[in-house]
Order: sequence, then structure tokens, then C-alpha cells
Amino acid sequence: MYNYLISSDDIEALNDKILEINNSYKLDFDVIRYDLEDDDIYSIIDDVSTISLFDNPKFIIVKSANNIASASEKKVTELLKALNDKDSNNVVVFTEMDKLDLKDDNISRLKKYCIYFDIRIKNIPLDEYAKNYLKKNEYEIDEQALVQLIKYSVNMANLKNNLDILISFKADTKKISVMDVTNMVKQPLDDNIYSLIDMVLNNNKKAIFKIYNDFRIENIAPTFIISMLLNKFQEMYDVYVLVKGGADQQSIINLFNVSNGKAYYMIKNSKQVSIEEIKRNLDELINLDYNIKSGKVDQYLGLELYLLR
Repeated sequence: MYNYLISSDDIEALNDKILEINNSYKLDFDVIRYDLEDDDIYSIIDDVSTISLFDNPKFIIVKSANNIASASEKKVTELLKALNDKDSNNVVVFTEMDKLDLKDDNISRLKKYCIYFDIRIKNIPLDEYAKNYLKKNEYEIDEQALVQLIKYSVNMANLKNNLDILISFKADTKKISVMDVTNMVKQPLDDNIYSLIDMVLNNNKKAIFKIYNDFRIENIAPTFIISMLLNKFQEMYDVYVLVKGGADQQSIINLFNVSNGKAYYMIKNSKQVSIEEIKRNLDELINLDYNIKSGKVDQYLGLELYLLR
């Protein structure tokens, strides 16, 4: 019997590891799945202990491994006894889409009978993940294109989606340029809001209304734009105060749970404008938000007057 215990913060990374384990044995498995949210441990014990109909080895995947913590000592003891069958070719993989409670007695006992993996995708820098992902698929990407791609990817899930789009569209050349990223990957709303803030602070009316019209085309409500502007100016204020107090880039990463690149731009944005200007915009947006919600001002007119001021 070969047993594994895997915890992960990413379902794709977890499934990749399960597939890797399955392929490593080069056996014709009967794949069986259980979820300890719904299934009883005794069902797993029975499956582990019995021979399949066609005498194939079993590849048993058990979700929600943390539930073993609440199982009785008798059930866990019988499960571990079944897992300790050294003459069996079955493989059992226990998985948990969360941190495993390794301090729990039952989980700790299970871990002793398993090969343990803890896969934390959020700890992997986005640029490193993108380079490795593309290399694995035999794609090349320009350094500037990689920087642009990371800037446009707000989290790991978004990055994976963007990578799949680029891989699909560049299958002929397998080379990705800045122009490819610009044309094929949608710029995140956050970036457009930051661009809008930049234009507001620089009083660039032409650029302001180009971005605003893009929002209108996408049917994004003015109240949502105002809320986003409020959040970003508040973020700028918080970062300004933190940096003034001695916070460095790593502190911003930890406090806001953002990537290294995002933290860099947050600090840069907070330094480009005075604290008085940030406060003035915050006050105007808070008043505008109140007046719209109280019915005193039309949301479209209110936002346009703010942008024109």
C-alpha cells in the first residue's frame, strides 16, 4: 500500500500532484473517490481492504482529510491498520484544500503512514510561476511582456487564465511579445482605476474621459467607479502613512496581501501626490457617494462633475 497526504491552497496544483503520483506508478488503476464531508471512514477501509472486480489496483482519492480529526480513535486505528498492508498495490491519497491540523492527534497519526506534501501556490511569485509554466509548455516570453503580464494579473487564478489565453493564441510561434499581452489580455479594472486616479491628479481631461467612456462601454455603474476610487484613494492614504512611519515594500506585501510588483506600484503611487491632495479627493468622493445614495445627485452627472472639476 502506498499512501499520500496532500494539503494545498490551489485546486489545480493539487490535481497536478495527484496526476503526477498516479502516472509515476505506470499501473492500470481503478480510480475511486471519497469525500469525508459525506462518506464514512469505514467505506474507505472496506474499499482499501477488498480486491476490485477486475483485480486492478485501486487509486483511492479521499477529500476533506481534516475531518479525520473528529473521527473516533477506533475508526482511525482501523483505517491505519488497513493502510499498513505492505502486500497491496493500492494507492490512497488524502487531500485537504486548507492547512492540515498537524497538531491534532488523529491527523498526526495519519501523517506517519503517508508521504506528505504541502503545496502553497500563494508563496510562489507570479513571475516565477509564469516563466516555469511557459517553459513547461515550450513557450518563450519577452522580459517586457512578462512584466506586463504580471501587471495585468491580479492573482494566481487570473494569471493562469491569462497564460492559457496566450498559449492558445500563440500556438503557431510559441513566442509571446508585449503586443500579444496588450492585445489579448484584458487590463484589470484595478489598473484602469489607478490610471483614472493618475489622470485626475494630473488634470488630464482627455485621458480621464477616455477611461470613463471605456467604463461606460463595459456598463460599469458610476456608483461602482466611485466606490473603487474611494477604496484606491484610501489605499493611497494608508500606504502614505505607513511609508512615512518607516514601512518597507515587504511590510506592504504582508499587510495588504499583494504581490511584490503590486506593492511597488502602491508605494510609488502614494509618493507621487501630497497627502493634502489625497485627503481632498477622499472628502469629495465621500460627499458625492452620500449625495448619490440620498437621491440628491444623479450618479452619472455627479461622477462627471467630479471628473470635470
